[in-house]
Amino acid sequence: MVANGLTTFAEKPEPSRSDCHAWSASPNYDLLATVCGIEPASAGFRTIRIAPYPGYLKTIKGLVPHPLGMIEVNLTHEKNRLTGEVTLPKGTSGIFVFEKEKIRLIGGKNYIK
Repeated sequence: MVANGLTTFAEKPEPSRSDCHAWSASPNYDLLATVCGIEPASAGFRTIRIAPYPGYLKTIKGLVPHPLGMIEVNLTHEKNRLTGEVTLPKGTSGIFVFEKEKIRLIGGKNYIK
């Protein structure tokens, strides 16, 4: 699709055009909400839950815009362990969940070890 100059998902094989439909955003949402695990933990996204599911991926990186700034996930996955950084906007808080571990997050940079 990129080679054909499309900027959104095509509805059918060629000949086609780039129609911007809501379903075309689902891969972006799935990457950020499922793989990166970035989701609201309370109404209005005042608190944030980060519960990544890396599967076989070795690195996970993602950015989600928030009214107070960017939410950033930058993690490395090795031997069923995650390490890296999670950055939340100032004025927010959250929780990081991976398997049975839970870590409180604060606004700013948080280190996952």
